[in-house]
Amino acid sequence: MKKLLVSRIFLAYLWVLLAAIEASCQTLPAPTIPPYPPDTTFKIRRRAGNCPNALKLWTLVGEYQGNHVYTVIADISAIAGAARLVRSNHKSAEFTAPLKSNFANCVGDAISDIIDERAYYTFQFQNKNVTFRVQLGPDYTTNLSEITYKNIVSSLPAVRWQEKAIPVK
Repeated sequence: MKKLLVSRIFLAYLWVLLAAIEASCQTLPAPTIPPYPPDTTFKIRRRAGNCPNALKLWTLVGEYQGNHVYTVIADISAIAGAARLVRSNHKSAEFTAPLKSNFANCVGDAISDIIDERAYYTFQFQNKNVTFRVQLGPDYTTNLSEITYKNIVSSLPAVRWQEKAIPVK
């Protein structure tokens, strides 16, 4: 009888632990367009055609379950139609969108400054399209990163990535 009671208590604790783990593994909701203007500007290097002078990006930084979370949304609505995800993996995401007619002949690019080795962003203009790419930097033994969300938000490309700090022993 005592063994049965101990087993039931153990199972009850196990059930509570599993419920807590499941609750903590819930993903963040999809990002939304912030109510304020984009905060990062990329100057476009024109090679040919009529190109916009610059593009902007919303960059959001937060914390979730003790890890840093970064979200970027490219504001391409003034120059292009709806974006679509063309390829991705856990370290990169690439979107393309058709350029509006006044920029359709643009050939050029915009590349983020590599301030640190976490991630960089590129815009490529060619063949009547703009391509937006997010590329995460390499993993280190004390710092791992991966893309956790890549999708379209209000016709704009959005990428969320998480940086997981690993304690040093």
